[in-house]
Amino acid sequence: MDMLDLKVFIAVAESKSMRKAAPYVALTQPAVSLRIAGLESELGVPLFSRTRSGAVLTEAGTKFYFYAQYALSALEAGREAITGPFPAQKDNKLRIGIVESLTHIMLPAILQFMKEQAPDIQWKISTGQSLDLTLRSVAGELDISFVNQVFTPLPQIRTVELFEEPLVFIGPKQAGFPRFHSLATYLREVPFILLKRQMPLRELLEHKLFIPQRIYPQKLIEVDTSHLVRQMVAQGGGCSFLPVSSLWPAGSHDAIDIIPLPEFRLKQSFYCAYPLSLSENILHLLPGLQALIRKQVEDYRNDSLFG
Repeated sequence: MDMLDLKVFIAVAESKSMRKAAPYVALTQPAVSLRIAGLESELGVPLFSRTRSGAVLTEAGTKFYFYAQYALSALEAGREAITGPFPAQKDNKLRIGIVESLTHIMLPAILQFMKEQAPDIQWKISTGQSLDLTLRSVAGELDISFVNQVFTPLPQIRTVELFEEPLVFIGPKQAGFPRFHSLATYLREVPFILLKRQMPLRELLEHKLFIPQRIYPQKLIEVDTSHLVRQMVAQGGGCSFLPVSSLWPAGSHDAIDIIPLPEFRLKQSFYCAYPLSLSENILHLLPGLQALIRKQVEDYRNDSLFG
């Protein structure tokens, strides 16, 4: 197993296709298939289920995906440390990563904190998926990441829960949109707009709802961001599940309706992750920033019709 094996595996997992993955790793499709076959032989388990529509991660493949990402990130960070290490972090610069679904909550609090508590610090803000942001923190590219999933084992990272929100079942606020009495009927009759596999919210729904209750959307539409979920639901494209915080602030999603389902009760947590090597000066700022974010969340809860 080498770095190219890991890159090939990740490319196939994310594109769900040997053919589509080939250009990303500069190999032919047969070479990609050979690499995956060798990796599966070495691990002793199938990593993908081959179907007419492509390659889908097996349960073992899903588990291995995180470790592959982590291992590849660590190897690349080690190579950078030898050939050209990251510049030493200065205390007057703070690099923050925010998962896409949290930007509307985090940015107002961060901007207020910058103005009031840290006017002399240079700020750099990046967005991305939770796994990518956490691994970038491990590699030293980010100081703080605001994410919606905890990844273990990552001994170099400390994770603090910031807040927790219930998931809600949403549909378009349209007179002609059907209203049923059970989730199973919605799953059978109405298109569902869900985030793609490997994303935290989708994994939460898979393992806490679909698999335990043996139910699954019959008309599935997969998208990459919660923004697209909201937009498509508002335009009448179907139903979905989102944390209630995705519908903040009040009035920002007037075309979306929360549909009560007594049997549906799930929550999603949101976290602040940072490396244990974080400088003392930046570490000193964290409690104030976290407190301001929690206050922002409480303000949204109090003001929101969805709170």
